[in-house]
Amino acid sequence: MNYKLSFLDETGHAQDVWQAGFEAEHTAVCWMWIVGGAWALRRDWSVMELTCQRCQALPDTVCPRYSSDATECAIARMPARDLQPFDKAGHAQPRARPIVLIAGQDEAGAASHIGTVLDAGMAPAAPLPDCASAVKWLNAHGPDAAIIDVDPGDKSCVDLARKLTAREIPFIAISGHSANTPGLHRLFKPVPWLVKPVSSAGLQLALRSIL
Repeated sequence: MNYKLSFLDETGHAQDVWQAGFEAEHTAVCWMWIVGGAWALRRDWSVMELTCQRCQALPDTVCPRYSSDATECAIARMPARDLQPFDKAGHAQPRARPIVLIAGQDEAGAASHIGTVLDAGMAPAAPLPDCASAVKWLNAHGPDAAIIDVDPGDKSCVDLARKLTAREIPFIAISGHSANTPGLHRLFKPVPWLVKPVSSAGLQLALRSIL
């Protein structure tokens, strides 16, 4: 099987595991959010984690996420709480066309994410090259959501996450590292985490889940 979807409880232990033989990652990501999401809510699981097992089975496959000591490649982690319908009374509602901050991406990555945000019917704020710049930008602006490229060793990423959390601005973490990276700050545990390279479908679904 090419993909594995694990459902974790509050302690981080897998309580159910699905496997599928999809050829395209796009299909696997949609399967996680739509089919897996419904199951996670029904069973009251805390987190879903999607991984790929093709690289180990096909060693000649070129995969930017794969390392020789890994048994599978992390693709995404999704907290089930973001799938829960909630009472919107008392919560600030996004604009008709939500503004999305994009922080920490290089020029190529920012251009790709801007296109995805536009395709989702949202408005990208001017992309910022690093998390430190985004922290300053937030002093004068109020986006509806944010996409941040997280380097677990960069303190400014934690500062940005802290500021977004304090202002109740939902965000998505994108990283070249797994959500299970040792030492990852607790602020990133309850947010959607996508491992680069990120598919447009995965990013759109993640954005819609937090807004």
